[in-house]
Amino acid sequence: MGEKGLQLNELNSLLEKWKKNFQLSAWKINLEITDFQRKDFKQSGDIKIDLKNKKATLLITNKPFRNKESTIIHELLHLLLWEYDTFSEKIILKNCKEFKGDHIKYMNKLEKTVTKLTNIFLSLK
Repeated sequence: MGEKGLQLNELNSLLEKWKKNFQLSAWKINLEITDFQRKDFKQSGDIKIDLKNKKATLLITNKPFRNKESTIIHELLHLLLWEYDTFSEKIILKNCKEFKGDHIKYMNKLEKTVTKLTNIFLSLK
């Protein structure tokens, strides 16, 4: 399922397409190809968000396990859900430690939901 030889221009075209589809045209989103260093967690992408300035950096690993369009959609959905996600996470972290108990359950449910939404959007294209 993973892809090799990611081309930045192709990734940027996909990013622009989905920014438009998700009504994120006001956002400045940079795309970077990277090599995630975590050995305990497999990931195809990540997004760093500056909500106040409407800026983000979308990171895609040079060895994704999702295809590139799926990864872009997935990370943009995290952006769309960001305010809700951070609000909910703060409430959860008042009662448990990060990456323990209910917090890990929340993170798993968030990822499952974002993955399901990603698959729905891909099926509609």
